[in-house]
Amino acid sequence: MQAIRKLLDISERTLAVVCILSFVAMFVLGIATVVFRFIIQSSLAFPDELIRYLFVWMIFLGSAIAFRRNMHAAIGVLVAYLPSTLKRAALVFATLISGFFFLDIMIYGIDLTLRVRPQISPALEVSMAWVYGAVPVGMAFLLVYAVELLVIQSRAPADELLTEGH
Repeated sequence: MQAIRKLLDISERTLAVVCILSFVAMFVLGIATVVFRFIIQSSLAFPDELIRYLFVWMIFLGSAIAFRRNMHAAIGVLVAYLPSTLKRAALVFATLISGFFFLDIMIYGIDLTLRVRPQISPALEVSMAWVYGAVPVGMAFLLVYAVELLVIQSRAPADELLTEGH
C-alpha cells in the first residue's frame, strides 16, 4: 500500500505542476493579448482559445487534486454526530456514489472525446478531442483517488474519519 500511496502522491504533485503551468501560461497569454490588442494595435488569433482550453484542463485536473486533499465543499455536521459505525457507512456510501458518478462521466467523456475527434478548433486548428479529453482524464484521476479514499475510510479509526486531509 505504501508504494501505491507514493505513486498517488507523485501523480497529485504532477497534476499540481500541470495546473500551475497552465495558470502561468494563461496569465502570460492574457497579458500578451492585451499588449497586442491595445499597444501594438494587432490582435492575435489563438490566445483566447488556448486560454479557454487550458482553463478547462486546469479545472478537471484541479478537481482531482482538491478531491484527494479533501478540499471540496461538504456538509459534515450531521455525519460528525453519528455513531462510529454509521459515520463510516455514511462516508463510504458518499464516496461510492462519487466514484460511480466519476466512472459514469468518464465513460461518457470517452465517448464524447472520440466523437469530436474530427472537429477542428477554429484558431489553433487542433482536434477538439484534445479539449474534450480533459473530461475522461480528470474523471479517471478522480476515480482513482475515490478508490484510495474508500480504502482509507475502511481502515481508519472512526475518530479520524472526518479529519482534514488524509
